[in-house]
Amino acid sequence: MQTKFFLGANSGRGFVSLYQGFVAAPGDRLHVIKGGPGTGKSGFMRRIAESAEKRGLDTELVLCSGDPDSLDGVYIPALRQGWADGTAPHVLDPAIFGVAGDYVNLGRFCRLPLSEADAARAQRLTTAYRERYREAYACLAAASSLQQAVPSLWSGAVRERAQNRITALLHRHAAGGGGHVTRRFLSAVSCQGLLRLGEEAAKLCPTAIELEDGFGLASPALRFAEAECAHLGLDRVLCPSPLDPDALDALLLPDAGLALLRGEWGLPGARHLRLDALVESETRTSLRAPTRRFRRLSQEALDEGLEKLRQAKALHDELEAVYRPYMDFAALTAFTEQEVSRIFA
Repeated sequence: MQTKFFLGANSGRGFVSLYQGFVAAPGDRLHVIKGGPGTGKSGFMRRIAESAEKRGLDTELVLCSGDPDSLDGVYIPALRQGWADGTAPHVLDPAIFGVAGDYVNLGRFCRLPLSEADAARAQRLTTAYRERYREAYACLAAASSLQQAVPSLWSGAVRERAQNRITALLHRHAAGGGGHVTRRFLSAVSCQGLLRLGEEAAKLCPTAIELEDGFGLASPALRFAEAECAHLGLDRVLCPSPLDPDALDALLLPDAGLALLRGEWGLPGARHLRLDALVESETRTSLRAPTRRFRRLSQEALDEGLEKLRQAKALHDELEAVYRPYMDFAALTAFTEQEVSRIFA
């Protein structure tokens, strides 16, 4: 089975990384790939992933949050080996060089130095796309702040009733593991918009339950569910929100086949936990207008941030094009095939 997640997030705090927990179990070996823009890092990892899939091996693909069509990592559990792009913004190093991992330098296939004109162009484009990211993060910070301004009614009788429903739900599905926690982003704020990998949750968890979030109850409900899972000793995958990583977007229990998702994901056959119905009717009526206003303003700020990310992606594409003529792709392809043969020998 092939699964896809994100390990980085464009958030209200800037870039947030979960890469420190990738390929980090005892016995795992992480190969950190180095190389500049356009040097074939994503293609190298995609070739390894395709080879693993042809051999019937499970793989976990890490999509780039800036450009989801690009790969930032791949892990093959059967081989206890993973590869990851170790360049900014997710700079990586093996835990112990030569023991827990090593480096793969794809920059050596780039015939440097750049010409004077191309060097100036690379400098200009790098400055410009970093500035677009800075502007995007300012917009995302505003969107996150406005989103958090939506009143949360997680208290009193509402909290007690929600906790009782979640506790009963988890005890019906409780199964498996020794309390192991994995952290992955299941969604991303990207140049392609706000992406949700609901189909990936469905691969791991056939039973999906979407938690209503009209009045800010889903996030604390998921945190309570996570605490209950810890109490029950269940293996779980925590999926933070990309916009506000302190909040959860999803809680996955693969051994139990259960996914709890914040809000509407549109998964076929998903069940719904009607948290909004736990709020008194008069309270819902009084809060409906301000809640809609905050969410509209948050969406406007998010849309502006998404436009800045699209501009950053276009600039980065131009930057890659500067380096492409300097690449010895024949040598890179030969090296890639040698590595694939070695990995799967």
